[in-house]
Amino acid sequence: MDDSLKYLESCTQVLEPKDDFRFPFHPYQIQKDFMSNLYKAIEGRKLAIFESPTGTGKTLSIICGALAWLKDHEEREIHALEKAISQLELNKVESSTDWLSAQIKNVANDNCRRELQLRLNNITKKSEQVKRIKEKQKIHTIRKEKPDENKNIEENDLFLKPVIEEDGDIILEDFDESYDEVLEEDDKENEIKDESVKIIFCSRTHSQLSQFIHEIKRTIYKENIRVVHLASRQMYCINKAVQKLNIQSLINEKCLEMQKSSSKKATSKSDDGADTKRRKKGEGGCCPKLKNVTKLGERIISDIHDVEEVLKLGEELGSCPYYASRQMVSDLAQVVVVPYNTLLHKSTREACDIKVENNVVIIDEAHNLLETISHIHSTQVTGLQLTHAYSQLTQYRDKYEKRFTPFNLLHLNQLIFVIGALIKFIGGKAGCGPNEEASLRVLDAKIYSVADFIMLAEIDNYNIYTLLNFCEKTKISRKLHGYTERYTPLVKSQNMLKPKPGAGMKAFIQDISNKKNKKIEEQKPSPVSEAEQVIQGQPLIQILSFLNNLTQNYAEGRVVVSRQMIIGKSYIKYLLLDPASSVSDIINKARCVILAGGTMQPVSEFKDRLFSACGASDDRILEFSCGHVIPPENILPIVVSAGPTGKQLDFSFNNRDSALMLNELGRLLINVCTVVPAGVVCFFPSYDYESKVFEHLEKNNMLQQISSKKKLFREPKMSSKVDTVLAEYAKTIQSKNSPINGALLFSVVGGKLSEGLNFSDDLGRCVIVVGMPYPNIKSPELQEKMFFLKENVGPQAGREHYENLCMKAVNQSIGRAVRHKADYSTMLLLDHRYGKQNIQELLPTWIRSSLKIEPKFGPVLANLVKFFKYHKVKGGLSS
Repeated sequence: MDDSLKYLESCTQVLEPKDDFRFPFHPYQIQKDFMSNLYKAIEGRKLAIFESPTGTGKTLSIICGALAWLKDHEEREIHALEKAISQLELNKVESSTDWLSAQIKNVANDNCRRELQLRLNNITKKSEQVKRIKEKQKIHTIRKEKPDENKNIEENDLFLKPVIEEDGDIILEDFDESYDEVLEEDDKENEIKDESVKIIFCSRTHSQLSQFIHEIKRTIYKENIRVVHLASRQMYCINKAVQKLNIQSLINEKCLEMQKSSSKKATSKSDDGADTKRRKKGEGGCCPKLKNVTKLGERIISDIHDVEEVLKLGEELGSCPYYASRQMVSDLAQVVVVPYNTLLHKSTREACDIKVENNVVIIDEAHNLLETISHIHSTQVTGLQLTHAYSQLTQYRDKYEKRFTPFNLLHLNQLIFVIGALIKFIGGKAGCGPNEEASLRVLDAKIYSVADFIMLAEIDNYNIYTLLNFCEKTKISRKLHGYTERYTPLVKSQNMLKPKPGAGMKAFIQDISNKKNKKIEEQKPSPVSEAEQVIQGQPLIQILSFLNNLTQNYAEGRVVVSRQMIIGKSYIKYLLLDPASSVSDIINKARCVILAGGTMQPVSEFKDRLFSACGASDDRILEFSCGHVIPPENILPIVVSAGPTGKQLDFSFNNRDSALMLNELGRLLINVCTVVPAGVVCFFPSYDYESKVFEHLEKNNMLQQISSKKKLFREPKMSSKVDTVLAEYAKTIQSKNSPINGALLFSVVGGKLSEGLNFSDDLGRCVIVVGMPYPNIKSPELQEKMFFLKENVGPQAGREHYENLCMKAVNQSIGRAVRHKADYSTMLLLDHRYGKQNIQELLPTWIRSSLKIEPKFGPVLANLVKFFKYHKVKGGLSS
């Protein structure tokens, strides 16, 4: 810390939370506690875990608590700067017998004062700039931009400039290994150093972020807070010629290329081998949407906008929403709103110019944060992708071989060899088709360290860094994409989608069978259609992402190799075992990190595997958990240890398929559907088990008995059908003239309905969880993860992780029901294992405090009858 900052710190007072957080309505006590503790956590530079059950106004509490601190901090900073500057002026030594010491002190004081004055001036300039922007937006009406002089030229013409050589636009750029070109996207020369604190808010999806922005609009802070919702180029691009690339990495690459102010001549070989100069289609083409970026940025910052609104403004001005938003993030934003991938992936974060140092990072919906970080930094490539990429690259090389420079041809051949080596490692041969049988003909899954994998795959003699650099500089992904699109029929015909003629009698019989069932196959996804999807999805991009992971210096990285009977079904996956290693810079550099969620239990994994693993001291870690807004009498969580006939409920893997257990479950569902009004949601551990239960109930006439009480709906596997099923489910429950008593919805833990969707009021009067949804203990990935935790965290860490995965999924499922203070619901946990103390401790506090453990089913039914009778008398029952 330099002298000016030390002096400023000495003049800075500690902030204490006020009673009024400017909440949009009178807050509950738990909301006051949440905001107060959040304020203290930010001020105290804490690493905090905040749990607030869904339906308790968590988002508004985050907004009001964080923005109250930000406003107080900004005022404090100005006062501290003014005080420090004033004191430094008074500290000047006018005369002294030791003139040398006095002069040194005065020079130091002057330097310190100038630095602080510059900082104060920057704050003043920024404030004046914002004021001018807002005044301008009030005074001037929105004027449509003048038609572009080149309006008659289609945007697609950016890619179709005159060329001297055929296919010049898909020939590789020159690559010089000794020259590392740096493209500066933004002009930094006159940039004012921004030292203000920003709040970076992060959540899983853009829809959740849009909801966050809409919540800000409900508060008084909307009048003077500057918010920017930053999305990817793919989401924000309004240039139709670039949009049509459809793949994010290709869009990024084309966008960067179109910013270059001058085109670069490329040297190639003509068909006879002579050096030629060529111009390529699209070379030097500047994106017309880069105009008015500052103007659009001012429009964005003058009010609060979500993604859709920013896109609309961009279309109106014909200006790029992506760069306008990025400019405002760097210059004027106080709150930056981003999705998980943008914040948690370091290279993406840096590319978007998002700085975490000394800023406040708030990560919402953080219950699965560790798994999300691991997923973001993991990459899987299938045999289907490898074989198609190999085929595409060899065809591309063979067609243009004489036109490549020797250096490009050398590295292209090396890339093809590396992909061929990966194909061999999963049991294939370089150049084989995805439907060919593996040479080993053995189902196999193994895990390797990165170093061992590189050596065993025999790619250790190649410099992966250089190959990746070659791919980036030559834009090979986009060139190959252009080639594939231009020559799609040829590429498809040579991709060897069928087994070779010599594959034997099995292939011959299969071929006859395929022809015989042609009509049936036309109605189902075929191997060819799957292959076409792989081709359109540019498999090389995924492979390069995998190779890039191999270059990361993560000692915690592993490579999973799954060999199947068919090459296309095999896969290689890079797996990150320790998520803390990839986000340590966020944890260590941010002023404060807040992890917030409705159900954050068990919090120990965030403390041990994230904060402590990044070197944080115990006194910096803070945990806050508040109760629910609903009164205790509005929830009835019960551990159901036995079924109606007294059979112990044990849905462990070895017992759950037994006829006795399935019959007991059927009888239980019939009883519950008889006494519970309106909607019942029943969660199963997997889609397979849900299907097995459904078939058993149907076969044994139990389904008919259930249907006489409630209409049964099932969670669809296709996302496109979810809304339709939910609408029918709600319609059935709300029907007043139906002879049945509501509806029953079969769902899956971790499926489409267990997170993000709410079953409030009559939609979820009872939530049932069948068994304990433990992940597959035989999974090589899970076993490696558990072993890693055991060796690096503690003897029981692996087992705790296994139980945490299960209970986090349970908590998300049962948290779907109660959404507001007047809501009420019951939760039935069907398995005697829920009665164990260590399992109960992993439940949310607000459920654990009301939990009943019932060894017999009779009291369960009696409690249900009593619960709903009470609420019917109370007048809460709507049906």
